[in-house]
Amino acid sequence: MRSNQLHVRAAPAFFTSPKCKVAIPIHHTLVRDALAQASLDPSVRAIGYRQTPDLHDRQERLNGIVLNRMDGDFLLAVCETRPQRSDWELAHLSGVLESNGLRLFERDALDIRREPLFSNARAVWSHERYHVCVIDRLKIAAALAEDGPQSILELEERARPSNDILAAVCALACEDLVQLSICDMPLGPRTIVRAC
Repeated sequence: MRSNQLHVRAAPAFFTSPKCKVAIPIHHTLVRDALAQASLDPSVRAIGYRQTPDLHDRQERLNGIVLNRMDGDFLLAVCETRPQRSDWELAHLSGVLESNGLRLFERDALDIRREPLFSNARAVWSHERYHVCVIDRLKIAAALAEDGPQSILELEERARPSNDILAAVCALACEDLVQLSICDMPLGPRTIVRAC
């Protein structure tokens, strides 16, 4: 096994979100974190799982995660450290992926664990099962429709939900009903919320 490949557990867990076409098997926490971040990324429209070319140039095929983004379809490759490839290897890999209608979206541990996105995505997904009542959903949707993107603090003042506004918008983000700006600053009252 190459040193940059992830060690795999025996039994997979699965990642699901409204953007997932199927439950995505995951064998490593880095893959789960990359999928959680992708599911919250507004440029990612769908997350799929299909047979893809083997990145290590063997004749066999491997299962792969495909991100359907606004700028095309990308094979998500997650590794501890990004492999060093020669120009020939890069050209060959690009050719194989292109023949399958894909481009490479490679993320290593440093990319995935970059702050504040790493902690923010985990915090958002920690509220995945938070129940947001219908009235609060309607109030939040109406406030966003009337006043457009706004901070969580402003949204709380306008929508006046009956429960925790932060937990509610995080749960709604997991359902792909709102978008949160979580790349540049820690999740909190000043985080901007947008309708999807």
